[in-house]
Amino acid sequence: MRKYNQKNIKWWIGTFSCVALFAVIIFFGWEKMSFIRNGVELEASIVQSSDSPLYIVEGQAPRAKHLKLNGREIFIDKEGFFREVLIPQDGYSVTSLYAEDKFGKISEKEFKMYLNKNSSSFALSE
Repeated sequence: MRKYNQKNIKWWIGTFSCVALFAVIIFFGWEKMSFIRNGVELEASIVQSSDSPLYIVEGQAPRAKHLKLNGREIFIDKEGFFREVLIPQDGYSVTSLYAEDKFGKISEKEFKMYLNKNSSSFALSE
């Protein structure tokens, strides 16, 4: 068997091409499988409905299989968008969103609200 420095240029080009091809395949596969590593991305906001005591929780949870608002499962469309009506109680309340994907990865988000109906003020923090 010849030593490495005695190999011809065709052997070096072929070996380098195979290594580069496998590196590209591994990198591409790693990037395409990132949804398994990252899990559910949960984006949500609460907005007040105009001229109404209702509040709307809306957002997006792509790749979510189950989505719960305060323990109650809510509808998600194909793209992961959701919109649900919420009637907060007077005073301090906590609204929680819970999302789970098909691989069991979980994402949670909480909104802490303080509503004073007497003075029509509303405070929200995430």
